[in-house]
Amino acid sequence: MNIHDYMGKNIPDILTDENKQELYRANWDQLKINYGDNVEWQRLKKQILLCDETREYLYGTKPEKVRYVRGTRPILEKYVEDATKDAKTDREKVLALMSFCRDLYKNDPNNALPYNLVYGGTEEQLIEKGENLCECLGRLMVSLSEIAGFPGRIVMHMAGHIVCEIYFEDRWAYLDPRAGMFYLDDEGKFLSIDEVWRNREVILQQTDFVKSFVSDRWTYEQRQTRNYTILFSPQEMHCFCDYSLMDREEYTYDQKSREEILQDGMRDAARRYRAVIEKLYPAN
Repeated sequence: MNIHDYMGKNIPDILTDENKQELYRANWDQLKINYGDNVEWQRLKKQILLCDETREYLYGTKPEKVRYVRGTRPILEKYVEDATKDAKTDREKVLALMSFCRDLYKNDPNNALPYNLVYGGTEEQLIEKGENLCECLGRLMVSLSEIAGFPGRIVMHMAGHIVCEIYFEDRWAYLDPRAGMFYLDDEGKFLSIDEVWRNREVILQQTDFVKSFVSDRWTYEQRQTRNYTILFSPQEMHCFCDYSLMDREEYTYDQKSREEILQDGMRDAARRYRAVIEKLYPAN
């Protein structure tokens, strides 16, 4: 297997479903319009499709230790320190960081929900502006986790949501920092995206502890329904992308205003993306 065949712009070529090909390309184009030639779009070139051929590559080996060098991003280090100051275990640290990202929207000085007036930026800028979009929160969660010592990767649900996986307790754990979602098995162990995808009934079997973390922007039932029917449905696609703060020179972090995005055709791109999603997920 050549992993590059399942990576970035090559992914549509290995898909046999024309609707999935169209969905992938529409997603790619949407992010290019929303963020320009910046990190949120640039990292798509490195993402890897989860499928039978890549499962062992993505899950078969323990990830290397984080590469973050202490002192490189002192402002972010302080946020991590403050967010995790009461945490005594790795689990408590990770959930504290997820909760920090989940609640950032409450600090938005422009009160611009459901949109951001400015898209993208460095991780420090995301925190400063009260980020509320999933694509940036997935990156931020991976970044803060790296500072805390936990490997992470950004994950694209191709039907229109970005989350992450963080490695702790000797396993990859699915975390949705925008919605405040994760899943545990009957023994209380965190589940990966692949484990949930292959047995999505676990979505309907979660405890009150798990449910208590959902963002107060939704009910737990709302997020549960979307995850069960769409994001973890059998026809969904998931793409994984490693991201490290130490690779900052590989990316561009310029911000883009909502006005610029609208001028670049955001609404037309969104309509096209939505139309393809509705073909694949008619109940959406």
